[in-house]
Amino acid sequence: MKNIALIGIGKMGMSHLAIANQTPGIEVKAICDTSKPLLRFLEKNTKFAAYTDYKKMIDEVPLDGVMVLVPNAFHFDLAKYCIERGIDLFVEKPFTLSYADSKSLVELANAHNVKGQVGYVNRFNPIFQHVKKLLDQNVIGEVSNYLNRMTGGVILKENSEGWRNDYKKGGGCLFDYGPHCFDLSTYFFGTDVKVQSSALKKVFSTAVDDIVYSTLLHGDKVVGLNYINWSDSSVRKATNSIEIMGSKGKISASKQELGIFLTEANTQLNLEKGWNKIYVTDENTNVPYYLRGEDFSRQLMEFSSLLHGEIDEATSSFYTASVTDRLLEETKELSGGLL
Repeated sequence: MKNIALIGIGKMGMSHLAIANQTPGIEVKAICDTSKPLLRFLEKNTKFAAYTDYKKMIDEVPLDGVMVLVPNAFHFDLAKYCIERGIDLFVEKPFTLSYADSKSLVELANAHNVKGQVGYVNRFNPIFQHVKKLLDQNVIGEVSNYLNRMTGGVILKENSEGWRNDYKKGGGCLFDYGPHCFDLSTYFFGTDVKVQSSALKKVFSTAVDDIVYSTLLHGDKVVGLNYINWSDSSVRKATNSIEIMGSKGKISASKQELGIFLTEANTQLNLEKGWNKIYVTDENTNVPYYLRGEDFSRQLMEFSSLLHGEIDEATSSFYTASVTDRLLEETKELSGGLL
């Protein structure tokens, strides 16, 4: 059994706490947050040691791993402190708010032999994992281009306050929704990637973007348009979808379903010529504890495997997350400012 602690018990932190507490191979020993009323409640009703000072907690509690679930602006300092003490880490997305900071943490983790995972949960979705296998098997032939979308209804009226309207705190559609979109692109098409063009558009926000267009080029072969919009009033819940064009067909996928169009049948995989449909209910979605979707439980099951040395590198590693941070900065720089 590996002992872990969670730093930051907000909305996502509370979800991670519930899932981690039911994940085989790990035991939550301590929690840390700045809210004293919350800590008093949790300390009274749970077995966790509660702290307001993460440094004190790390000094006093023997830990194998830490989950960093604090607001984006604090990721770097907390991660650096843990890495320097040789503690393996899970960090919620984005890794940090600066590519330079993320790159330095990658190097620091390598120097201290620390393993790390970043919370890009799309990589643990059964449908997107199926898409990855199909691409690795070259089922639709040589990929030429893709359209990657993430839309939601977060900012639907004039917004001039709060962290969402402040780039320095991780605000803006680019830095809030964008990381998930770009990470999915690098998951499918690799980290040899650069931004070719971009545009950032304001709709309701006063200081940040609400809509992002970013064209990525992978390995000088695959070009992809990433369209990101958090001001779409027609969308009830944040939605990811992707269309991928290949020389032998096309893949169309969301978190719930997968469409595979083939110009010729693939008898080995029992796929017919034309359209083939697969739904998330056709996939293996069994997890020890279900909350917010099986993706989140799968993610922490891998963190457990990482702590136990059953795998050497996370599916969403510090390095791949740092590439996403680079793409975010390149997109902002190439845009030339807000439209």
